[in-house]
Amino acid sequence: MVIPLAALLLVTSQPAARADTVRATISAVIAEDSPRTPYLFGAVTGIAIDSAGRVYVSDAGEARIAVFSVNGKPLGTIGRKGKGPGEFQYPTGPVVGSDGALYVRDMSAVSRFVSDPRTGLLSHFDRAFAGPMYAPWRSTRGTFIDRNGRLHFPMEWSESDHIMRTAFQRYSLDGRKLDSLPVPTRSTARSSTASVMISPGSGRMLNGLAVVPFHPLPVFTVSAAGTIVSSPSDSYVLQETDANKRVLRTMRRDVVAPMIPGDERADSTRALVARIDSLKVPLAQLQGVSEEVKARKLPTTYPVFRSLSTAHDGTLWARRWSASSQRNESWFDLWDANGRFLRTVVVPTDCATLPAPVVRGGVLACLSLEPETDAERVVIASVPAAR
Repeated sequence: MVIPLAALLLVTSQPAARADTVRATISAVIAEDSPRTPYLFGAVTGIAIDSAGRVYVSDAGEARIAVFSVNGKPLGTIGRKGKGPGEFQYPTGPVVGSDGALYVRDMSAVSRFVSDPRTGLLSHFDRAFAGPMYAPWRSTRGTFIDRNGRLHFPMEWSESDHIMRTAFQRYSLDGRKLDSLPVPTRSTARSSTASVMISPGSGRMLNGLAVVPFHPLPVFTVSAAGTIVSSPSDSYVLQETDANKRVLRTMRRDVVAPMIPGDERADSTRALVARIDSLKVPLAQLQGVSEEVKARKLPTTYPVFRSLSTAHDGTLWARRWSASSQRNESWFDLWDANGRFLRTVVVPTDCATLPAPVVRGGVLACLSLEPETDAERVVIASVPAAR
């Protein structure tokens, strides 16, 4: 079913201000060099927000969860390095469930934390259950809990074409294994790695040769209904699919992706050609190299989407690629659960793609990298209420 949408917006490389576009305001930037809210992260792997607006950040480098107020004030930490109850080896994918508890993935297990009567934080270890045996434990993809109380544990694997596949193994909140929810493989999917064989049974990874710069890559999220919403990112098309990959809904807007400036595209093309020319083996001997790389052909426009997120209220947040002049902003189109476009929210920071931004109520939190050093920062923003 195609949802007809009125008042479609034509977006050029310089989107104009509109009545349905609002700007969020930054309430805190949590980082080592932040003057107001200094904090050093080891490796941010996920973010969650509880009903009081407190932000929970999983830090695999420190093997703990750090908790902050909406203004960035440190409120405490959860867990430590170890294998005991409430301890972590590599915490990732925190999420607050419909039962008000905090769930954290750790290797192939899921730990549950409930409110501490003394502090009100979701820091009291309650129980844990075993997840998938061969879980991608370093993955920073989010854990999702749908409105039916099913926890979605992300699984990733590649097949003979070297394209990464994703599905979510589903569990009840008491740890019972249910079914799985597959993510459709889109036409724009490419190998995540390029490699060359150097001896029988062994090879060497080749960075920067799997896909060309600016290639549109598929994006997806789990909806509040426990379905998948995804897009190939080469046009403004969002599709909702169920556990059998049946298309339930298609959402579209007349949005034109920003053009890549000529000098930026030319610089990226030269860098790609130089990387190819530096190889000591023919391209035909490499594995995982896309046809675009072989042809040295870059797109003329940026991808349409960078990421998809599902807010706690079920709203879909579709992040568009910004034009070059808007690199320090994140543009999100909001859609309700019935496939109706609501508005656009502009957040004045460049949110990282993974872990994806998290939204609850009027609070958005995301990971942002310092442009010069790639140092990790957690940014908390206040989103205006819908008019």
